[in-house]
Formats: sequence, C-alpha cells, structure tokens
Amino acid sequence: MATNLNVTELDFDQIKKNLKNYLKTQSQFNDYDFEGSGLSTLLDVLAYNTHYNAMAAHFALNEAFLDSAQIRGNVVTRAKLLGYTPRSVLAPRATIKITVDVSNENGTIPTVLSLPRGTKFKTQVSGVEYRYVVLEEQSAILNNDNKFIFDNVTIVEGTRKTLKYRVDNDIESQKFQLSDDDADTSTLKVLIQANELSSGFDNYTQFESLLNVDSSSRVYYIQENSNEYFEVYFGDGVTGKKPQNNNIVTLDYVFTKGDESNGANVFTKLDNIGGFSNISVETLSKANGGTEKETTESIRFNAPLSFTSQNRAVTSDDYRAIIKKEFTNINSISTWGGEDNDPPDYGAVYISIKPIVNEKLTEAEKIEIKNTILKGKSVVSITPYIVDPNYTYLEIDCFFKYNPNLTDRTAVELQAVVRDTISDYNFNELNKFDGVFRHSQLLRAIDSADPAIQNSTIRPYMFKTITPNKQSANKPNNFELNFASSFYQSGSSDNFILNSTEFLINGETVYFGDVPIVNSTNRKVIAYKKVGENNITVINDCGIIDVIKGKVILNNFTPDNASSDTIRITVTPNSLDIAPKRDQLVAIDPVRVNITPSVDTISLSGSSGIIDYTTTSRLR
Repeated sequence: MATNLNVTELDFDQIKKNLKNYLKTQSQFNDYDFEGSGLSTLLDVLAYNTHYNAMAAHFALNEAFLDSAQIRGNVVTRAKLLGYTPRSVLAPRATIKITVDVSNENGTIPTVLSLPRGTKFKTQVSGVEYRYVVLEEQSAILNNDNKFIFDNVTIVEGTRKTLKYRVDNDIESQKFQLSDDDADTSTLKVLIQANELSSGFDNYTQFESLLNVDSSSRVYYIQENSNEYFEVYFGDGVTGKKPQNNNIVTLDYVFTKGDESNGANVFTKLDNIGGFSNISVETLSKANGGTEKETTESIRFNAPLSFTSQNRAVTSDDYRAIIKKEFTNINSISTWGGEDNDPPDYGAVYISIKPIVNEKLTEAEKIEIKNTILKGKSVVSITPYIVDPNYTYLEIDCFFKYNPNLTDRTAVELQAVVRDTISDYNFNELNKFDGVFRHSQLLRAIDSADPAIQNSTIRPYMFKTITPNKQSANKPNNFELNFASSFYQSGSSDNFILNSTEFLINGETVYFGDVPIVNSTNRKVIAYKKVGENNITVINDCGIIDVIKGKVILNNFTPDNASSDTIRITVTPNSLDIAPKRDQLVAIDPVRVNITPSVDTISLSGSSGIIDYTTTSRLR
C-alpha cells in the first residue's frame, strides 16, 4: 500500500478517501474504525479544509489572467497592464441651433452674448422627461436682425456636476474620484488652481501618448477603481506635471442615464441665456450615441486588440479597434484596405459604420472620427475614407406545408409564427457587415418553428429603392446600385433580369426592364410600357446591368412630375445564399415578406394524398 499522501485530487470525496487510505497505512491507527462517527467527522473537516484551500487557489489563479478573471476589478486591472482604459457610460448627444431674439428687449443690449457650459434644456422620450446641458461654452455676435445665433451647439443628456479636492502630497499616489458611477468621462474637464482664493485655472488634458510629454506637461490620467468608479490622478513630475501641495483640483463632468433618451429630437430651453428669455431651438441632429458602461466581456475582448494596435492605426484591424474603443454610436463596423477595394486604391483604408440610431453617420460624426479619434494615430502614407453602409434589402416569398393533425394552430396562426421566425432571423443574423443570408439556416428555423410544419421553401429577391429627380427639378438622374450578389440569368435573352415598380414618362405608365448586349455578359436597361400582352420599349437605353458584379447603373430617364416619388428595383440573386462584402449590409424588409401556407396532403392522407400534392416553382 502507498505510504505517501496523494495530493493531486481536488474533489471532496476523493480527498477524504485519500486521507483515509493514508491513515490506514500508519501503525498508530491499526485498530481504528475510520467509518465511525468520530474519525469520519474529523476526516470531513480535513477534507473540507483541503478542498476549500484548493478552490481558493484555483479561483485566485483564474483571477490573475484576463481571459479567466470573473471579478470586474481584476479584469480592469489586467486590462490596465495592456494600456486599456474601460469606456464609461456615454450620454446621448444632439446638435441644435439656438436663436436668442432681443428685438423687443429694453435697455442695453450687448454686442456679444455668451452661452455657458451647462445651460439646461429638456426633452421627452416615450413620456419621460430628460434634461440636456450644453457641453462647451460658445459666443455669438448680435446680427442685423437683433438676434444672437448659436449654431452647431452640442448638448448632452444628464446633469452637470462639479467636485473640488485639495492636493495633499503627504498622501502617496493621491487619487481624485468622480462620485457618480454613471459619470460620462468624455465630458470631463480637469482644472487646477493654486488655492481656493486664486482666480486662475490651469486646464489639464487626458494623457494619450508619451510623445512630447515631460515634467511640465499638464496631463491627467484616468482609471476605473475596484469600486467601479472612475478616478483621476496626475504625473509624478517626470511624466506629467505634479500638482503642488494645497492646490485645488476641480472635476467638472456630466452624469447621465445612458442610452435611455437616444432618438430625442425636440428640445426646449429651461434656462435664460444672458438674462434673455425669447429663445428658439432648432434640432440639427437628434440625440444618439448614448450607451451603457463597457461590459466586462467587452473589456476582455477589446483590451488585447487595443494592445496589439499600440494606439497606432496601420492595418484595417487597427482602425476598427481604435474606433470601437473611442466611438460609441456603432451597431456594426467594417474596415478593409485599399488593396481589397473595388477598384483597388492603394494607400487607403476604408471604414463603414452602421450606427445604432440612424442608417448612416452624420457628417459631424464622420468629421469627429477622422479629425479627433484618428488624428495622430494614422500612418502618414495611409488615407482613411469613411463610406456609408450600402443596404441590400430582401423580399422573401415563403411557402410551407403543414399537418393540421399535429397542431392546434390555424393556418393564419402558423403564418404568424413563421413571420416571427423570419423577423428573429433578420434581427439576430442580418443587419451587420458579417451578416450572411444563409438559405438553409433560415429554412431550418422555419421547419423547427412548429411541429406541424413539414417542409418549407424560400425564394429571396434583392431590391433597392431610388428617388429620382423629376421634370420640374431639371436635373439628370444618375444612380449606381451595387447589390450583395451577382444576378441570376435564366439563359433566355427575352427574360428580364431586372424589374421595377411603375413610374410615368410623358404621361405613360412604364417600367424598367433589360435586353442583352451582343458579345457581352452585360445587359442594357430599357424603359417599357405594357400594351396587352406585349412590352413596348419607350426608352431604349436607361443604363447598364453588370450581371457578374451585381451592379445596375441607371441614367437617361426623367419621370413626370405626377410620377411616384420612389422606384423599387428588384433582381433575382444568382445564389440562394447572399454574402455582403466591404460596405454592404443585407436586411429582410418585413413589409415584403409573403408567406403562403398549405396543407401537406401526404402527411394528412398518406399515399392517397400524392395526387393532390403540389410543389413550389423555383422562380415566380
């Protein structure tokens, strides 16, 4: 028998068994009953103690690594070693234009009016009132209409707060904590004055890079502490200026409710400006970008990516990591190098972002990304371009057969179940840059939606909508439509690849179609009218279809003023799977989901139902 204690086991039962076996080998315990209550209890205590110590060591070891740590404070600490600071909660931001009318005011009117930081406004979202404040102080000059106009004013949701701390150099590594866990650190201003009687302030900026930082640099550092509050600290007199004893540190920031008021677009004033109350507010861009504090899993994912890029944008993945870290209004992001562009554009990197609130970024957001977030990080030889997402919408024809003996639902109720399944698939799998429409995956989801559904068939069609200029606009129409798939050709030159909704040309109802081009895989777009069973060409050249690249170029047409405002262009994809590339996104239009249920006669009647069993054609 073994005379050494086995220490490799961690489970309680095995630990107790090992202890028992070990003691049995000792001569002092030859006549002991190890199953007796006394010794058994002592062995339980020893086994429990060993088990607890093993688990504590196991957990402690796990907390030492970013991938396995579960306590947020430990994840944050490991991320800090990689130079990564978690993102705070971010307040929604809106851009407004403020007009102060002083034409009816008495007394002395100033020539310059100041709009202070923190000036309050209010809005309502879903019946709930939210407060917004001006982020940066602005000034306006009185114009000839006796009005002060503050243009492009950024306001953020939340409440402004100011904290003051006294510097005590007797405290080693003194930190200055923001007292709200929902503080938006992007709104933070850090000011230092010599003492409480001093009227002068030094403005400190957040540390970004060691470049040009020395003992006189007015920079501050920020981190999240173990209590999940953000705290500010300063340099040591070598890397950043060290505040002197009894200096006063002022922390001015906004704490917010996060994403609750995203989408707000009507704002009214709460405060007078310069004592004037005749104030009108025009919304230039509605509130967006509000988001909750970065999650532990997000920190775990982003910290290594940020460390890999070293806060320098060289590869397309570097651009993605930097933008995701510092810009919040992102639902999905795609980046690719110029060498992968169509056509190739060497020395460039392309960025496409699907925002959370709108379909595309505002011009102000694009400028913020290029001139603020990427400034100083891009390599000189690489030019970043921000392009809007290119949406390809899908129209779905869905047919399914069901066995009514296997369900209490009616055909209409089953139809609703299938519609919800398609909607869930669209929400979970599509509407993102890596969202591939997988035909079999959607079929599997529909077949599993209810036990009564025996099989299903799906016909996807791609479409885009254009808004052409009409005759009164006196402007040409030029559209380049890039779809997420090449187009299906039946092999017959007489069959249209492209179809459209109707529009008017010279008082006649016409449609887009196409005809072949001799010795080319491309096809020519035409406009035609229907006369009985015949299609009569009205315009014989409205553009080109590149079948292989999935591109439609439209021109040489101008609808009548009475024509519909939009025209829908529909094509059949060459594959039942549709994979977007670069800036492309695929989404199912819920309005254009056509569902047709039918009874499975074979499941209902057996072999006698074969006669009435019908199948669905591949195309319309």
